[in-house]
Parts: sequence; structure tokens; C-alpha cells
Amino acid sequence: MNGLAFGAWASRIPAVQNQTHLDEAHLGFALLGAGLGAVATMSIGGWLGGKVGTHVVTAATLLGCACLIPFMGASSDFWSLLLSLFGFGIFQGTMDVCMNANGLAVERAGSGPIMSRLHATWSIGSFFGALASAQIAALGISVFAEFAVVGLILAIGALVLGATMLPDTHADGGGRLTRPSGRLLLLGSLALCALLAEGSANDWGGVYMHRHLGASEGMAALAVATFSGAMAFSRFVGDKLVVVLGPGVLVSGGAALSTIGLGLVLGVGEPTIAIAGYGLMGLGLAAGVPVLFRAAGSQPGIPPSVGIAAVSTMGYAGGLVGPPLIGSLATVVTLRGSLGLVFLMLAFLALAGRRALAQPAP
Repeated sequence: MNGLAFGAWASRIPAVQNQTHLDEAHLGFALLGAGLGAVATMSIGGWLGGKVGTHVVTAATLLGCACLIPFMGASSDFWSLLLSLFGFGIFQGTMDVCMNANGLAVERAGSGPIMSRLHATWSIGSFFGALASAQIAALGISVFAEFAVVGLILAIGALVLGATMLPDTHADGGGRLTRPSGRLLLLGSLALCALLAEGSANDWGGVYMHRHLGASEGMAALAVATFSGAMAFSRFVGDKLVVVLGPGVLVSGGAALSTIGLGLVLGVGEPTIAIAGYGLMGLGLAAGVPVLFRAAGSQPGIPPSVGIAAVSTMGYAGGLVGPPLIGSLATVVTLRGSLGLVFLMLAFLALAGRRALAQPAP
């Protein structure tokens, strides 16, 4: 459900940019709203999930997303887009923390790693959301009409999940909010690189294809769908790969593959090659978030929802800083030049991931 909403939104960003008449710098600052809402409330959401139950908070915040997404589709100017994205970010970010903590509880109740496959379902939702949006955009259907239907689907999903998710409450989850330090700080830094790169593909991939490579809106949406589909495929085998290769090798090797993919996107001015590059980027980035969140939720003496919230807050800071930074730099060095920053962060993740995740937990 979370991925479906995100994929549908990401694919229609070029259309929203057209209907709000925003240049890339103003669009970047409007996209800041979602990251700001998420980062501002993630730690509180982790604490609340530990207190009243991650299953309760996940269903409630999904319902909040259902209510906000039609307003995003109805945005007509900078302020309406910024405010609707801010509200959506509050619900989406809190849901992200609590559904991951609940997934870790399900994993521990079972008999082996499942976090990568759970994240694969997010990518599947994002893929189908993006693919459907590509077809809807080609038919000329308005963003608001599409997002009204998406909101209804999310609301139904929230009611179902509220009755079916695994109860997960921690008595010690109501303690202090945790500020990242030590290993959590290192994991959070890697999460920042991974999520900034992932966000750049979702937020700017369609815009780059449409505005700078001359692709149609439908083909631009296909690039986002390819990225999401590649992530889904890779995450389905991620749980086996993390056992065979180890978390550090998997994250570093994947980041190296993503660096190659983004290099193709930026270095070859051909839409079909760029779509293939986004596919490689999705394959490589797939392992990063599940591995890092599992490590964050497994720190001794810290409730899983609180540890995940601490690392998520740093990771989503990449989503907070990334859109306006890329958009602002684009006005000076072009969008291709500003995406070079993402290339450097992927290279850093490739170099640092193996050593960081090889460190024993304190």
C-alpha cells in the first residue's frame, strides 16, 4: 500500500509540475515538504509505535495517507503542493518506521530473514503504481482523478491491515527518544546515502527523462517503473544473498552496481539507455534499506521501533535535503550536473558499506 502510493505519486511528478507551473528549483523546495514532514515526526512515531503498538500506528497512518493523496493531485500552486506533501510526509514517514518494526517482529517470530522480501512488496507496489500511472498519463486522465481512486484503495487497505497485522507493543518503547550515536550514527549515514539516491530516481528520474532527454510523459514514467520493478526483483532474492554474501558485501556490491547504472543515465543522452541505467540502479540499491534497518532494529538495549526511527530519521534527511539541493544546483550546473552529487554518494556507499556493516554490534 505504501509503495503503491509512492509509485503513483513519483510517476505523476512531471504532470504535477506542469499543472503547478513550477520550475525545477521551486519544485525541489515543494518536494522538501514530504521529507520535512517525515523527518520531523519519525522519532515520535517510533516511540508511539513502541507504546501503543506498531500494528495500530501503521494502519492509522496508512489511513492518513489515503486522506492526503487526493490533495496532492489537486495542487495548483507552490503552497498547496508544499502543504499537502508536508501532511503526507508526516503520515508516510511514521508508517515507514512502524511497518518496518512490525516486519522485524514478524521476522523474529519466524525462522529466517524476510526483511528484504517485505521491502520487495513495497517495490512491487511502487512498480504497479508507477506502471498504472504511466498508462493513465498516456490516456490523459487528470492527476486528481487518479489520486482519488488511489486514496480509496489505501483506505480499504488500512481497514484490512488494522484487523490483521501482528500485535507488536514493547513496554520499554515509551522511554526516551533515541538520538543516533555510535553505530546507529554510522548506519544512519549509510541510510542517508541510500535513500537520497533512491529518492533522486523517484523524484527526479521522470523529470530528467522528460525535460532533458526529450522523453514523453509516458516514457518518463516508464523509467520510474523500471527502477521500482528492478528493486522488487532484487529484493525477492535479497534474503538469500544476505546469508550467502553477508550484509556488508551485499550493500557495497549493490552500491557499486548502482553507481554504474547512474553513470549510464548521466553519460549517455539516449532515453532507452537511461531506462536500462535506472534498472541497474534499482537492482543495486535494493539491499541497502532492508539490511540497514535490520541492523538498526537489532541494537542491544534499544526497542526495534526506536532504533529504526533513529536511523530512518537520518536516512530520510537525505530525502529532506536531496530534492531542494538537486533542484537548486540544477539552476546552476543543469540537472545532469546536480545528479552527479548522487553519483558521488553512491560511490561512498560502495566504499564504506562493507566495513561499516562488518563491525560487531556493541
